[in-house]
Amino acid sequence: MNLGTIIGLILGLVLMGAASFLASVGANVPMGALVDPVSFLIVVGGSIAATAIAFPLEDVLAAFGGFGKVFGTQGFTFKDVVMDYVNLAEQARKGELAKAIEETPEHMPFRLGTIKGGLQMIIDGYSRDDIREILENQEEFRAVREIKKANAMAKMGEYAPAFGMIGTLIGLVFMLGSMANPPEPGVDPAAKLGGSMAVALITTLYGAFFAFFFFGPFSDQLKYENEDKKIESAIHLEGILLLHAKTHPIMVRDKLNAFLARKDRLSDEG
Repeated sequence: MNLGTIIGLILGLVLMGAASFLASVGANVPMGALVDPVSFLIVVGGSIAATAIAFPLEDVLAAFGGFGKVFGTQGFTFKDVVMDYVNLAEQARKGELAKAIEETPEHMPFRLGTIKGGLQMIIDGYSRDDIREILENQEEFRAVREIKKANAMAKMGEYAPAFGMIGTLIGLVFMLGSMANPPEPGVDPAAKLGGSMAVALITTLYGAFFAFFFFGPFSDQLKYENEDKKIESAIHLEGILLLHAKTHPIMVRDKLNAFLARKDRLSDEG
């Protein structure tokens, strides 16, 4: 589980909920005043619809499909990947790469598909240049696909405040139109006007909320994960090429250490 994302989401909701509760108590207005299905449909529905016009539908759906990745973790670290390559380097020097494809690494619950693919290319006799070209192309277009999802989510965040304003204007039109009608007996016109104004402003609130607490942060998280994946892909490219050259495990370790933070780098002790 990605604790940072979960903690941030829960903490934000709790703090905003507490602030709203205190404000409602101070104003003697029920919390339910913040709930308006029409405003929700205008902001969220409008943002998604506009994004579907700007982007292919498959990219919009893929953006929502990426939510699961935001809350989860990969189940391994860059250090685990480097350790796997060091172990594979020992097998490569012994000519045992073929049986390594289906083996489970010592430090991960599964062998990564990119590593399996690279090992298979080495076994099949691909040249160093061919392997480099294939892996670089895979990474380039993977990054393009991932950034499309992040951009679609970011675009929803750009549209949400605009649809919040549209909803507010719709509410103001009806509010001003209702002012031409005489108030019901016993109804305070000023109180009715204030209530109508509050409802009109809820869509602006929803627009800001979804833009800056939902669509925007999730888009940034997808972009961050994309950058992280670029580092992993660079490790794979270097690691596979080192295996292809049957480089000594110690040299593999030292070269791949360059991709790791200082605290994670492997040493002779482990």
